[in-house]
Amino acid sequence: MTVCEGTEAMPTLTILGKATDQRTATRVVYAQLTVDDYLDLVGENFDKFPIQRRREKHRGYERLKSDVIAGALLPTITLAYDPDTVAPLQGYFDNGQVAELVTALCEQGKASILDGLQRTYILSELRKANVGFKQGQTLLVEFWLEEKPRNLIYRIIVLNAGQKPMSMRHQLEVLFSTFKTLLERDIQGLDLLTERETSRRTRPRKYGLDRAVSAYHAFLLKSTEIQKENVVAQRIVDEDILSGDEDALNRSLNEFKRYLKDYCELDDQICRIYDGTQTEIPTGADWFGRENVMVAFFAAISEFASRPDRTDRVGQALSRLKSILSATAVGEDPLRLDVLQTVTQGIDTKKINVGYATRKLLFNSFKEFFREAGEKGLGDLWASEAE
Repeated sequence: MTVCEGTEAMPTLTILGKATDQRTATRVVYAQLTVDDYLDLVGENFDKFPIQRRREKHRGYERLKSDVIAGALLPTITLAYDPDTVAPLQGYFDNGQVAELVTALCEQGKASILDGLQRTYILSELRKANVGFKQGQTLLVEFWLEEKPRNLIYRIIVLNAGQKPMSMRHQLEVLFSTFKTLLERDIQGLDLLTERETSRRTRPRKYGLDRAVSAYHAFLLKSTEIQKENVVAQRIVDEDILSGDEDALNRSLNEFKRYLKDYCELDDQICRIYDGTQTEIPTGADWFGRENVMVAFFAAISEFASRPDRTDRVGQALSRLKSILSATAVGEDPLRLDVLQTVTQGIDTKKINVGYATRKLLFNSFKEFFREAGEKGLGDLWASEAE
């Protein structure tokens, strides 16, 4: 048992043990610390990475708050480090440099929460309300020291899904909030905005992180309807996806990232062309950043590109579209958004949900565009795919 003695700048942390996950070879450190020291460790901005998980209101959480005040021991909280900066900690772990490892783990504001965000909200609120925690009231924490995204994907999605009820959407949100930096690094100019950063989209390659999550969710499900009304059907679909190993999950993320890069390149041209001078149709920044468009685009790619020959057709379609757009002057309408707008305005809102109908129209049109390898223009498809 090794202790890092606390100071004003560093919390007290007791190392209880070390282990290696034999499934992924991930180094894990088990530690114990007081509630106050834990809150100091994660810092005041502990929720800056998870974009979506606001402080939830749930009767169970109110009961949990009362239990914490009474001194209850909470379930273990899991923390991780940015895969790009975790190498020194792994070195301390491997070389038995316990003192150095403890000091590094005690550095404030460096760890992000993989599992335990709602508990941390509760603890933070109690401290802000000047509720004194019981003497000797401690928390157990797991530090996952992992540099390979594929292994953290496995940890976040598969293991969490097996431990407690957790929606697939939530798991994807945790995944994307964890790998936000990696996606932005790998795709030049990409800017994924968290909920607190979200503002009106004014340039290409700038998207709300929640919309990127929706797009990836649709990519995995091969459908624009990422939340089915039939709960049983949704569970079956989700479990089928989550049954894959970390290799499959990693491949899906890499494929999505590849197509997200294509989407960004299209976005560059669409925002240039649709600059607002076409007064009767939306700007490129508005239209191509809409959740319905992103969801339909990625769902259509995933649903259509099920075989290598189909993947080639998707590539041909995207290349052809990029060439057309790059040769188009500002103010023109190569995508025929005027036709799309006319078609969507003709949807009978008394018979069908507009959002559903719009997503279906976009999905079918994009899929046919890929099937035709881009030889048939989207302007023709908006009309032909309308019901």
